[in-house]
Amino acid sequence: MDNNIIILGGGQTAAYAAKEIRSIDHSIPLTIISEDNYLPYERPPLSKDCLLEKKIYDQILFFPKNFYEENKINFILNKKITNVDFEKNKIISDNGEVYNYNKLLIATGSKNRQIKIDNTVNNIENDIIYLRDIKDSKKIRNRLKFSNELIIVGGGFIGLEIASAASQLGKKVSVIEMGKQLMGRAIPSQIAKLVQWFHKENGNNIFLDTQIKNINRIDNSYEVILNSNIKICCDLIIAGIGSLANTDLFLDTSIKTDNGIITDEFCQTSVPNVFAAGDVANFFHPFYRKNIRLESYQHAQNHGINAGKNILGVKTTYNNIPWMWSDQFDYNLQMIGICDNYETIIQRGTDINEGIIYFFIKNRKIMGACGLGISGKIGRDIKLAGKISEKKIEIKEEILSDKNMKLNILLS
Repeated sequence: MDNNIIILGGGQTAAYAAKEIRSIDHSIPLTIISEDNYLPYERPPLSKDCLLEKKIYDQILFFPKNFYEENKINFILNKKITNVDFEKNKIISDNGEVYNYNKLLIATGSKNRQIKIDNTVNNIENDIIYLRDIKDSKKIRNRLKFSNELIIVGGGFIGLEIASAASQLGKKVSVIEMGKQLMGRAIPSQIAKLVQWFHKENGNNIFLDTQIKNINRIDNSYEVILNSNIKICCDLIIAGIGSLANTDLFLDTSIKTDNGIITDEFCQTSVPNVFAAGDVANFFHPFYRKNIRLESYQHAQNHGINAGKNILGVKTTYNNIPWMWSDQFDYNLQMIGICDNYETIIQRGTDINEGIIYFFIKNRKIMGACGLGISGKIGRDIKLAGKISEKKIEIKEEILSDKNMKLNILLS
């Protein structure tokens, strides 16, 4: 087929890239190929509202089926691709079907890191549940109905959100984190300590700097032995120890990869007419002057939109400031920018219920900000911090530190 586009991957990035392509070009042949059984859906509710049955799974689709039909987007579900031939511009499925493309967008997302425990027997590792998709969320939700005590391996966003949901359902929860703080790769230590505090306040046990030494199956339960020799009994083990860019399909190809598929600020890979976006892309960020790989709801959407423009030749730089959030119990955590490159830290607020934000400053400019508070208390200031950072406005410490001072003063 001449002059056609294939999007490989069926998540949020793919959906918004397709939507953007159709907003610009209504006629170019467009196909999305996905291994999933579902049309693109929101993933954040999988570890929160869906487990608490506040949302049903049919409510989390980005767009209904008729959106793709009306926009002439050929959506192929439950299709596993096993080979990509960049020289011949074709991709091949596991049953030998060949799909030719003129331009290709890789949006294969990320995959779960897997736990490896040396001393387990009887394939106990296979009993550990990971959360990646609707099927996994449904499995966890159903198992929670018949479980009283659970262990969550990994104190990152997903693990702690599941811990929050399980605790609210009356379950006894223990979180095992090998790092010295919760969410160690994502948030600053000041916020991590507050997160640890409110999890403990809500009855969750937190084990830091801890690894699992062994797991024994006892009837329908498990005995988990930690490296401190502490033994914990549970009837459900869930793991959330991070993710990796889903690049296995491309490892023996000519495309450049390094912690994801390498792209420039226009989503262009090292292969002509092949683009990558979302969790799978390790892209050059002009604002930070380096390549970064992000995993967040907002990034997946915005990067998909940007890829849709660029794949049609509407050259558009992707320079969005990273933003992410997490809801746990009654608290909302948000982070804007990157909080690991700074000279000074400025604190705004002292009461977690009213919201505490830490600003990370370099050369009198905001590099990043991270805050925590009761839902609705920090969102406005975090978003304003992003705008101030993006415009590279020099800050005034007395304004950032005083909650009675409005941050939009710095934008005027």
